[in-house]
This record gives sequence, structure tokens and C-alpha cells, in this order.
Amino acid sequence: MFEITPYPTFSWSLSRHKTLTSCARKYSYEYYFSHNGWLSYNVEPYHQHVYRLKKLQSMPILFGQIVHHLIEQSINDYLQTGMVPTVAELVNRARGQLNAAFIDSTRHAELWRQKPNKFYMMQEVYYEGKLNPELVQSYKERLQAVFESFLNSETFQQITARKGSLRIGEPEQFRSMKIEGIQVFVVMDFHYYDEMADKWIIIDWKTGRESDDDRQQLALYAHYIQQKYRVTLDQIDVYNEYLLTGKRKKYSFTTIDMDNILHTFQRSVLEMKKYQADIFSNEPVDLEEFVETDDKWHCRGCNFKELCM
Repeated sequence: MFEITPYPTFSWSLSRHKTLTSCARKYSYEYYFSHNGWLSYNVEPYHQHVYRLKKLQSMPILFGQIVHHLIEQSINDYLQTGMVPTVAELVNRARGQLNAAFIDSTRHAELWRQKPNKFYMMQEVYYEGKLNPELVQSYKERLQAVFESFLNSETFQQITARKGSLRIGEPEQFRSMKIEGIQVFVVMDFHYYDEMADKWIIIDWKTGRESDDDRQQLALYAHYIQQKYRVTLDQIDVYNEYLLTGKRKKYSFTTIDMDNILHTFQRSVLEMKKYQADIFSNEPVDLEEFVETDDKWHCRGCNFKELCM
């Protein structure tokens, strides 16, 4: 049963760690001062406002979410019906969802203000009042490329060719595990067990460019699979499918990688605990103690930038 609490439950994720690393003030808004902002009663308007800003979606984030959702849907549909969508069908569905988000942002702003978790508000429209036509055209052109790459990807080809010998992992989005008594959330795109190879395969679909953070993120996924299924690292293969370029990159991890991710977790948790006024309730320190970043380039794409102006 869902329980309303005055403060959020403390947990850890790689995205939470990255947020704190980039800006402690943003971290405070994202993980503390937006808490309970979804409630329509018995909550301060300030928390409602912070929560609204948290729900803003920039074009790159929205694009990635829509593509990931349609890929997940396509795989599930294939496994149930054997039907493979065409590139045109996927592009049309994605365009429809992008258009719906734009309509919400421009025509239903008041509805979004009242129920920010039920309606879209694009970050660019909120702050600039419009979408840059060049930005829109750029992402429209990417749709064709990413869905072609998905349907032609080695991962999807394996799913369609060897449906009977693959055991698809559980579908829930917000997977978690405990590390040193702390709940750690892992948002993994897709994984399955290949009976012929006796291996667990982890797939991470990427709609953007390669990043130095990719390896760390995938190491955490491998650790999750290791813990959940009680398997050794040599039974786990991990891949990035870069949908813009059609490139596939394989990663192999060792115990050193697992030690490194554990070390990152431990250092990160110690840093996060500095911002707890009460370690039992997870009450935060005062807002002023969450210092704004000196790297102002972080602010350009921040949902909460109006609160720091």
C-alpha cells in the first residue's frame, strides 16, 4: 500500500549519483524538494512547483523515452504474435507521440500545471515558448535511422531467429537490489538468457552518441544480473546498440570492474549522507547547503534553472 511520508526514502542509482556530481542544488530539487509535489492537498505550493519542473521533458529525453518504449513494445508484440513492425509503422507511432507531447505543451498547459504526471510539458516550450524548427527537423530525421537500426540490429535478428531458445528476463522497469543494506535502482532496457550459449545477455539501446559513462552503467547492470541469477561474470555478455549509427559494442567485465562500481557506490553514498539532516527519516539539510554548481554549462539544460535565477 502506498504511504505518504514527509521525506523520501533514501536509495541509490547511477543517475542520482550523476545528478549530485553535476550540481548539488539540482540534486536537492530532484530528490528532496519535489517530494509529495504530486499531491493536490496538504502540501506546500513550493513543492508542487518543484515537482512540475521535475516533470519537464526536453526533446532529447522525450525522443529517447518514446523510442525505448516503442522498441520494448515491438519486442513484446513479436514474442506474443510473431509480427514484426515496419520502419514506417514505428516512425508514424513515434511522430504521433511527439505531436501529442507538443499539443499538450502548447494547448494544455493549465492541465499540465494541475496534473504534471498526466500531461506533457516540453522543456523547450516551457522556457522558450516554442520549439526550434531546426531541432524538430533534426529529430524527425533521426526517427528513420533509429528504427531501421533497431529492426536490423543483431539483437532483434537473434530474437526473431531463435525465439524458442531465448528466455526473456522479467519486464519490470524499476529493478532494484540491495547493496550494503541500501536499495539500488537499476533501469535496464532488455536482457535474456541464451540457452544455446548458456549466457545472460544484457542490451542497452542508445539513441544518442557514445559516452564515457556507458561502461560504468553497464557494469552496474552486470552486477545486478550476477546477484539476481547467481551467475559468474563469464556467463554475462553486455552490449550497447547505438541506434543512430547502427554500431554494436560488446563489453566484458571482470571482478575489478565490479570492485570499481562498488567503490563508486560507497563514495557516492558517503557524499549523499552529508545532505541528510536526519539519517533515519532522510530529512534533508536546508536548501542553502545544497550548493549550486560553478560549471554554468550544466544550467542550460536544467529543468530547475528558473529557481536559481
